[in-house]
Amino acid sequence: MDTNILLDTNIIMDLFDANRITHKSSLKLVKEFLENEAILYVNTDTLTTSFYLLRSLKKATLEESLYALREITKICEIISIELKDIDKALSLCEDINSPYKNYEDAMQYICAKKVNANIIITNDKKFISKDISIIHTK
Repeated sequence: MDTNILLDTNIIMDLFDANRITHKSSLKLVKEFLENEAILYVNTDTLTTSFYLLRSLKKATLEESLYALREITKICEIISIELKDIDKALSLCEDINSPYKNYEDAMQYICAKKVNANIIITNDKKFISKDISIIHTK
């Protein structure tokens, strides 16, 4: 069985910010999955958010931030977010019986479902997934 893995935005930030406490553990885990020929995915929103966070929080230069995005696109398949995905994520958040109340997490989950991901790697302890395994690096 193929291993399809969605990387949450916080994992991408771990990879490119050596000052984060989970930098080494996230880097090690991602390398292990790549060595075992897993397919890694990020969605288009993760790219945008990562660029913004690198520039605003890490204070990375434009060149460093663009380099990070290029590197992500070399190791990850990109999931496009479409209107139907937005509708699904919003519906998850709007459903009073749904545990999903964080839109970004709901979107990550919808994107993982879209590519039949077996695993979501995140360091968000509140991340919810009913049927996809979650791995934390910390």
